[in-house]
Amino acid sequence: MSYDSPDYLIRREHRESNVTGVASASVRKCLMFQAAVLKKVHALVVTAGTNAAAGFDILVGTTSVGEVTLGTNTAGYTASSALLNAAVPAMGVIDIKGKANSATLVASFSLEHEVDPSAAES
Repeated sequence: MSYDSPDYLIRREHRESNVTGVASASVRKCLMFQAAVLKKVHALVVTAGTNAAAGFDILVGTTSVGEVTLGTNTAGYTASSALLNAAVPAMGVIDIKGKANSATLVASFSLEHEVDPSAAES
């Protein structure tokens, strides 16, 4: 049985705070218990990076679906990924991975998503 309530269209968010960049490595994994569609990832700089290319790759499982580049922007700067519309399966993982040269960057994230209306109810 799939979701038939119009509430499934409501955008939801999952927050990850004060994530420290690690060059070319996973820095945070988020488990989604129900099938969802990852719409966008929004980021807030807490501590500036030291390289113009500093940022984070966004993966669903092992597949890259987008990125957020924050560069050397100072604390308080915000940026968002492009529109992702990435399918996340039930019990799927969204992985935030530091880009190369991102070791000093610290950011907080809001993962904007909605329930996949064809998902099985849990």
